Amino acid sequence: MGELHLTMLVAGRELRETFRGKAFWIVAAIVLVASTAGMILPEVIGDDGPTHYEVAVVEGDPSLDTALRFAATAVDAKLTILHPETQQAAQVAVDEGDADAALIAGADPVIVVKADKDQRLVGVLQQVLATRSLALELRRAGLTEAQVEEALSVPAARVEQVDTGDASRRASAAILSIVLYLLLFMLMVGVANGTAIEKANRISEVLLAVVPPRALLFGKVLGVGAAGLLTTLAGAIPVIVKSAAGGDLPDGLGSALAGGAAWFLLGLVLYLTIAGALGALVERQEQAATVVAPLQVLLVFGYLVAQSASDSPVGTVLAYLPLTSPLVMPSRLAVGASSPVEMAISLSLGVLAVALSLRLGATVYRRAIVRTGRRLKLHEVLVSR
Repeated sequence: MGELHLTMLVAGRELRETFRGKAFWIVAAIVLVASTAGMILPEVIGDDGPTHYEVAVVEGDPSLDTALRFAATAVDAKLTILHPETQQAAQVAVDEGDADAALIAGADPVIVVKADKDQRLVGVLQQVLATRSLALELRRAGLTEAQVEEALSVPAARVEQVDTGDASRRASAAILSIVLYLLLFMLMVGVANGTAIEKANRISEVLLAVVPPRALLFGKVLGVGAAGLLTTLAGAIPVIVKSAAGGDLPDGLGSALAGGAAWFLLGLVLYLTIAGALGALVERQEQAATVVAPLQVLLVFGYLVAQSASDSPVGTVLAYLPLTSPLVMPSRLAVGASSPVEMAISLSLGVLAVALSLRLGATVYRRAIVRTGRRLKLHEVLVSR
């Protein structure tokens, strides 16, 4: 029986053990629900068109109503204008929620509004009152009606928005980094714990009678990694469905998912191989967390940079390092900070690191998994024969 076939048998065993446990299904369900909510909620609570206000106007006239509606359109709002008979009735309407604001026109205009009301509405009312006051002063100064209209009909300044999707891209980067961090962390700890348990319970000795050490390590990495990819797929399904249906995805999310997959796969193999080899050094399961602590520190550091500074000089450096690029590069792709040259170099370094980790990891695992009685040091395993 070939080594590849034995590796696949071990991987199948790991998958079956994973599927039997409740933890996998709970995590997959949480990821699926969270991803679905992330795709649906923005559509449900997003922009529903112009904001609608109801304004009670007292002592006004048709020209005031027209001016109010025109000013509201400038801030993407619509007005329904009420005409209560008295000032008191207008104030009661605001107090009871029948109107969002009341405008008492006349010689001494008053705006009645609740303290927590949207300030856009207050701004519209103040603008209209200021414009009417200016028009009155211009008429008193001797200008004709046509001259007053010409003076007040100044075109609005053109607004040019720069990089309107920046906030959305950064949100995509933050979401990706936390998902990748949690997956790599949980799977890495799972491999280290699984290896430590098999060594402590002497299960590995039984398996090694029929399976070579390298096939046993790589099979565990493939099995646990496949379970992690299935969990990731559960979170990707709502994104794929929404994209296929023509829905709008957050800026940068699609490119980061497509482009970042390569780094995630490299990081998955790299971290799980190292964790499996380090897990073979310990004597008891309780010691597994200690040996993978340096990897956890690197993960946390990469996650923090990916969350808040992926496009900084520090992020640029970490994008090249194989142990941090699986977290940083997808974030850089989401915010548009990466270049083709950087991507090519980062991928090449990642492939070399994976090849080296597979070779060294298999060596450490083979030498350490059969040595019991005490916790081993990494350097003594590397120099031993």
